[in-house]
Amino acid sequence: MNRELSRSTTFRLLLCGTLGVLFLNCFLLASQPVSEDDFFVAISAINYMESGQLGPTMWNHPCLRNILVYGALRMFGSGIIGVKGVTLLLGTLCTPLIGVVARRLSGSSRVGLIAALLWGGDALVIDFSRQGINDIYLAFFPLLAIYLYLRFRDSGRQGWLIGSAISFGLGLASKWSGLFPLAVTSLFLAVETWRNTHDILRIKLLRLLHGAVIMLLLPFMVYLLTFIPWFGRGYSLAEWPALQKSMFLETSQHVGYHPKQWDDRDHDAYKWFIMPSVFVDPFMNMDSSDPQDGKVPDFNKAVTVVLGYANPLVWLLVLPAILFQIRRGMRERDEQSLYLACLFLASYLPLVCSPRPIWLNTALSVLPYAIIAVAALVWQVAQRFRNSSRALGVYVVLVVLVASPLYLLAIGKGMRIPLLRELLVEQYLVQFKK
Repeated sequence: MNRELSRSTTFRLLLCGTLGVLFLNCFLLASQPVSEDDFFVAISAINYMESGQLGPTMWNHPCLRNILVYGALRMFGSGIIGVKGVTLLLGTLCTPLIGVVARRLSGSSRVGLIAALLWGGDALVIDFSRQGINDIYLAFFPLLAIYLYLRFRDSGRQGWLIGSAISFGLGLASKWSGLFPLAVTSLFLAVETWRNTHDILRIKLLRLLHGAVIMLLLPFMVYLLTFIPWFGRGYSLAEWPALQKSMFLETSQHVGYHPKQWDDRDHDAYKWFIMPSVFVDPFMNMDSSDPQDGKVPDFNKAVTVVLGYANPLVWLLVLPAILFQIRRGMRERDEQSLYLACLFLASYLPLVCSPRPIWLNTALSVLPYAIIAVAALVWQVAQRFRNSSRALGVYVVLVVLVASPLYLLAIGKGMRIPLLRELLVEQYLVQFKK
């Protein structure tokens, strides 16, 4: 019989895990060369906040990143903390956040700790926690909103619900993928409101309208406010829908994107959880791109390859784990399991059905719900063994052993290792080298 961990013990373990993740995210970060994305993230932030111009990078996505990065640049300068400080912070805070969300959804502290461990050690998470680009926002703000919503559901205090709506608005202002968990949460809120209101129909409708105003209007207002610098250029509110249409067309079609110079085949979302997948991000080191004395720089020294490689011991368990959540939710009428499954499906299926390429970085909008489901499945299976702690320990050790070399790839050190260097050039960089 496994006793549930106390809240204080869970908190201490999450704190230790968060400090460990902070170390992993910052380790050798100063020696990681500046990528083109990092450079243009800073330029885009300055362009937007000082002149209301969109771009040069990701002009088709909402503008929260520009606001946050510009604030960091003003506070900390144009170094690592200025450009990458926001993503470092949010990527690190995702670890305790996914732990507490998993604990509330599953009712188990152990599931929360397993989820935090699997998340904090994931190579894709580490990769984008160390970059200036804002894909880690896709996990943080919806996770924060879900946590605040769960707090509201437990306490009934409106402040938690308002905080959840604001967080969803910040998620929308990062990328539009935040719309999917917002829609699922709003639907579950409406169902709960209708079921738990025993008054006359008019009162039920008023409470539904109250919830709709908070969960729909408030996120929209937060999203709209992030365009104040754009309005400052002299545009009117009547012109804003045309901008949104242009952004949507580019996001849905990517007609303005050129084919990549390197071999990057993992751009189909349906593959992510059925075969090992990787996000490839090679770039020329900016300090070696200008050859001295007319000599062409050595390719192996002039290029850095950052790989966000999906850990197969975690990612390949996602679909079985989601099926387990659906089965459990329907057989046991467990709304928490159904809510988790719906969050995953609503976030994942639109990516699977998209007609344009969807690269693995977008999986960060789906991965929190996937990892929580995997953590719940792993603990459920471990409990079937006579010594569940030992069974869980074996799985964790295997995950860590696989994650260790993936970490070196995620921080761009693969080209320093002779065996890995040859593999990286042969697998991903033949076109790039030419």
